Amino acid sequence: MAAQSGRRRTSAAALAAVALFGCASGSSGVAGLLPSSLSWMRSGRTAEPAESTEIDAAVYRRAESVRAERLGREVERLRADLRQAEEALIAAESGMRGNHSRADAVSSLAEARIEVERAARRTPWRRGEIDEARSKLDDADAQVEKANFGAAMFFVYSAKRIAQGLEREASVLADAPDARFVLGQRVNLRSGPSTHEAVVDVLNEGTPVFAERSGDTWTLVRTLHGEVGWVHSSLLAHR
Repeated sequence: MAAQSGRRRTSAAALAAVALFGCASGSSGVAGLLPSSLSWMRSGRTAEPAESTEIDAAVYRRAESVRAERLGREVERLRADLRQAEEALIAAESGMRGNHSRADAVSSLAEARIEVERAARRTPWRRGEIDEARSKLDDADAQVEKANFGAAMFFVYSAKRIAQGLEREASVLADAPDARFVLGQRVNLRSGPSTHEAVVDVLNEGTPVFAERSGDTWTLVRTLHGEVGWVHSSLLAHR
C-alpha cells in the first residue's frame, strides 16, 4: 500500500511538473506572440506611425502576461485535482469511506449545480469549460449512486473550481470599461487592420474581448486567452 501511494505521489508530481514546464515554455517573449504576417510590426510597412507601433507592442506584452497568469491558474487547479484524486484513491484502496456521508455528497452536489449554472449564464462564451463542469457533476451523481461518497466529492469540488474561475472572469468583464462583445456568428480576428491580413482566430458570437486601440474602421483587441488582433469595429458591441 505504501509503495503504491509513493508511486501515485510521484506520478502526481510528474504531471504537475509537466504542466509547469508547459506554462514556462508557453511564454517565450513578445516576439513569440507576434504573427509572422504582422509586417508593419516588424518595420516592413511605413504607413503605421512609430507611436502606434509602440502602443501595439505594449498590447502584446500585456497579452503575454495575461496568458502566463491564466496558465498559472490552470496549473494550480490541476494540482488541486491531482492531490484530491490521490487522496480518494488511497482511501478507496485502504477500504476507508472517509468522513463524507450520502447527505454531504447530495447537498454538495446540489450546491455545485447551482454554482455551475450561474457561471454558465454569466459566461456563455465558455462552452467548453461549462460542459466539463457539468460532466464532472454527472460523474459525481454516478458515484453517489454507487455509495462512493469520497469520489463523488472529488468530482463536485472539481466542478466548483471551474465555476469559481468562470465567476472571476465574469466579474473582471463586468468592471472593465474597455470590454467589448463580438457581433456575428463567426468573426475573423486578423493580424492587421485589413481584410487582406491573415486570420489569427475566428471568434464566436458573444465572445468578450478588450479594446486596446480603435481606428476609424478597425479595433485592435485582446482576447481572454491572450491573443491579439484586429476586428472590424462594426462587429463589436459594448454589452
